[in-house]
Amino acid sequence: MKNKSKARAAVLMASALLLLSACSGGNEKGNSQPSDSSPSVAAGSAEAPKDSAQESAGTDGKKIKMRVITITTDENRNNIMEKFIKPKIAEALPNLEVEFEPGGGGEDMANKLKTLNASEDMPDVFWNDAGYFTPLKSTGSIMDLTPYISKDGFLNKYSVPDALKHVDGGIYSLSSGADTYFTPVIFYHKDMFEQAGVQVPATFDEFVQISKSLKSKGMVPAVTPGKDGWGPKLFLLQQMIQIGDPQAMADLVSNKTNFDNPSVQEGAARIETLVKEGVFPDGIANLDYGPAMEMFTSKKAAMLMMFTWELPNLAKDETVDFFPFPSAGDKYDPTKSVQFWGSPLNGYAVSGKTKHPDEAVQLAEFLAMADALYFETTGAPISLQTGNPSSEKSPLMQKFVDWYNPIPQKIASMALNSLDARASAEISTQGANLLTGEYAAADFNKALSKIWSENTWFNN
Repeated sequence: MKNKSKARAAVLMASALLLLSACSGGNEKGNSQPSDSSPSVAAGSAEAPKDSAQESAGTDGKKIKMRVITITTDENRNNIMEKFIKPKIAEALPNLEVEFEPGGGGEDMANKLKTLNASEDMPDVFWNDAGYFTPLKSTGSIMDLTPYISKDGFLNKYSVPDALKHVDGGIYSLSSGADTYFTPVIFYHKDMFEQAGVQVPATFDEFVQISKSLKSKGMVPAVTPGKDGWGPKLFLLQQMIQIGDPQAMADLVSNKTNFDNPSVQEGAARIETLVKEGVFPDGIANLDYGPAMEMFTSKKAAMLMMFTWELPNLAKDETVDFFPFPSAGDKYDPTKSVQFWGSPLNGYAVSGKTKHPDEAVQLAEFLAMADALYFETTGAPISLQTGNPSSEKSPLMQKFVDWYNPIPQKIASMALNSLDARASAEISTQGANLLTGEYAAADFNKALSKIWSENTWFNN
């Protein structure tokens, strides 16, 4: 799931994670080849064959200690840990003694992993993300999982195995494959729209107008996380560019254009418009993920700009519906172009220096399958096959899948696939500035032009 995350991915409701005591590994030789006893996770159960697991325990009969740092960013992550990992891990991996550490997400996770890498204190398994992958790879701190998951058959459980491959051909992370189905939309309360006498907008201008009508009725028109530039970096800038010229956005993600492109610059101008027209609540630049979600779920805000990873939870409220970001020009059609979340680097990774590579890979497989089993229960599409029959989707999820699947142009998220660590941090800062309403789009674009010219992502 979710550099998710979920990602992210994204999303600040940390769960206190606990299982058993542990210590980190430190395989100086960096063993990257699987042993013949490497066990595979059984489909549909998040369990490993017990005989194989017992055989791979320490020679002294003691359990092997493993340390895991996982993403802890939202309610989905809490549910996965409490309902699909903690209750099943002892039975699935009886040879392991596992300690889970909360890593948060975004810059918090990136800083944590970079610090641990610098101090040579990497966990055996951790949630990987494009934002910190390069320094880990350069120091041999992340393992290419290809030989392991090919040998034990776990790779065959993916319906689209090529989606796991990084640009260098290696596979460094395991996930549920749900990320591909995460895209930003605008959720709204149907009853609040009805009270204000407004309809779902088809254009950007109409969106601004209905926001004014909602505000005149004493409602906050729309909300999204703004703290640390979360919304602008992860989707808002991309959406505001894309609704005017999706090809310009696709070219930006692949470095075929830059922030001197007028269509790209117009994206920041649309964010400035949203802020100055009062679409967002006061203080949006400091609004964290949890409070933003609460504003919408408590009906203090009529609309929520958010990824569809929140759809299963929001669908529990029968007044909630969604619509795609409305068009700002003739070049954009929401049935023809869409942003998708995810990166081959998002998911559970294994330290290249772990003392127990076979067991660490097995643990990463278990965690990826736990993700898949959870998202399966929500009706979300996934590419990691659990072996369970497909569950019936909620009406809102079915509406989403029916809209999303046929869209021919799926544009990767810039935040996960186009930015080195420095560029990512700078765009966060600039995005937060733009949400204050005191920072002009022209200044934002000037700063981004310089940041983009110094971005080293595409040099790798």
